[in-house]
Amino acid sequence: MVCSRPVAPAVLVVSLALLVPPLPGLAETVAASRAALPQHAALTLPESSERACWARYAANSGQTRNGTLEEVAFRVPCPEQVTTEFLSTLQRALAVRGYYDGAVTGRADAATRAAVQAFQRDTGFNSPILTLETAQRLGLLPITISRN
Repeated sequence: MVCSRPVAPAVLVVSLALLVPPLPGLAETVAASRAALPQHAALTLPESSERACWARYAANSGQTRNGTLEEVAFRVPCPEQVTTEFLSTLQRALAVRGYYDGAVTGRADAATRAAVQAFQRDTGFNSPILTLETAQRLGLLPITISRN
């Protein structure tokens, strides 16, 4: 009968090597593993300090239907991400696509909100509030891929 043990990934081996003192004669191997750790860790275990920011938007201009106000909650770029440079880039991205024809000011003015709403309406969501998905679709923010 042949038994085999699964081979642990290098990152796991290195992390265990950091917890257990090295055996005599393996110091060079452990040192090489430690030197490789940041490179492997950056590829396999990305650190994310992003937080999720949400907004709510009342459908039908805030009119109630059957006594109920319909609201939609969705993710949006967080306030620290929405800088003057971000808004300028948003205005340019919407202008290239034919939705914004004003001056690039870096301010969220009425023309910018109208352009955002027109773009989002054409992509299936009618709101003047910039969604995270739209910002990602326009290339303004990175797309976050979740790990399984």
